[in-house]
Amino acid sequence: MANVADIEFVDSQFFNALNEMFKGNIMPMEALWSHAEDVVYLGPSRDLFHVGWDAIDRDWLQQNEAQLGGSIQVLKRHITVSDNLATVHHIAEVSSQGGEDKISMRGTNVFRNEGGEWKLIAHHSDPLPYLDIPQ
Repeated sequence: MANVADIEFVDSQFFNALNEMFKGNIMPMEALWSHAEDVVYLGPSRDLFHVGWDAIDRDWLQQNEAQLGGSIQVLKRHITVSDNLATVHHIAEVSSQGGEDKISMRGTNVFRNEGGEWKLIAHHSDPLPYLDIPQ
């Protein structure tokens, strides 16, 4: 059974891969994901729900080509791990290129042990919904 530190490391690789993708390097993201047909990606964009590696890779390639710039940093992480599956829930901060604009995101990653290697099989993220409540 993997331990929390193993999963924290592989989850950190996801955020490293995002930061690389923001600069136009897709290779770390493609290496991190399982290439199975049961993988799922629910990103922060409207109507984004992809199932299967081919559909997910097409979306990541489009994001990579955009070279969005900026960066993402994990602020909080909670990990649950078993022999073959691990879930990671996050709060992260995304900074625009130049760092002027920042938004908070929440997300979940699910990893599966595939032949002794932890691969990403599901990612979901969305902006944190803040309510303006009158004082």
